[in-house]
Amino acid sequence: MNDKAVVLMYYGFPSSMDEMYDYLKDILHGKEPSQSLINENINKLKIIGGETPSIKIVNNIRNKIEDRLNEEGFNVYLLTKHYRPSLRDAKSIVRERTVYEVPLFPIYSKQIFDDYFVPLELTLGTRNYHRIVNIGLHEGLIDFFRGNMPEDGFIAFSAHSIPIRGYDPYPIFLSSLVREISEGRDHILFYHSQGPYSPKWLGPDMDYVVNYLVRKKISSISVLPIGFIYEHLEILFDLDHLFKDKLENAGIEYWRAKPPNDNDLVIDAIIDIMKY
Repeated sequence: MNDKAVVLMYYGFPSSMDEMYDYLKDILHGKEPSQSLINENINKLKIIGGETPSIKIVNNIRNKIEDRLNEEGFNVYLLTKHYRPSLRDAKSIVRERTVYEVPLFPIYSKQIFDDYFVPLELTLGTRNYHRIVNIGLHEGLIDFFRGNMPEDGFIAFSAHSIPIRGYDPYPIFLSSLVREISEGRDHILFYHSQGPYSPKWLGPDMDYVVNYLVRKKISSISVLPIGFIYEHLEILFDLDHLFKDKLENAGIEYWRAKPPNDNDLVIDAIIDIMKY
């Protein structure tokens, strides 16, 4: 009988546009979303092709980890911060006493990860917990990011921004990862997808990067989204649509590398850190 659990966690997203209302209502903690907010998110989905690949990718990650660990006595679950099945449902899903908690983000942020670790542990109660962080600092994923970097030209490393609320090691870990990957290449690290609910967000932001490139007379840019494990809306819309438009309006060519998604290197990183 399996007596250990891996709980993979991600933000969550509706599987169809018809579910956007319920999804946004969950994000708003039960408050009715406005029609303009619903339309805004549906329009983003339409712009990126009508759906996000994130749901399929995270399920593939779950299936691969389950295939690798089943014989070692593990069950593997996939829960969301928002939508279905959520962290709130964990008690009826996760029965095992030993729980490995794996937020599907490559770099540790106290703000981001506490929003997963704390609700899960409060819901499940007393268990044997193992928190898995910094998947992106695993040697295999560093090699993956480095291998996706073009041989020449200016590099922009990107990550999701966070509100500035006291100390968080997130930018330190990201800067360390950038040094490992870039190996002295000309580059910049920037943050995007800043939200409206906090007055100060981690930067520099997209506009700073565009202005910087114009000042430096750089005509093309290669973006490596190292702050992400898999393709989702903040890459496909915020980078490939909003950022790309800003760059092209300034006469700058845009190219983006793929994140690792459900590559076996992601599975290796998670399992290696679990066994460390």
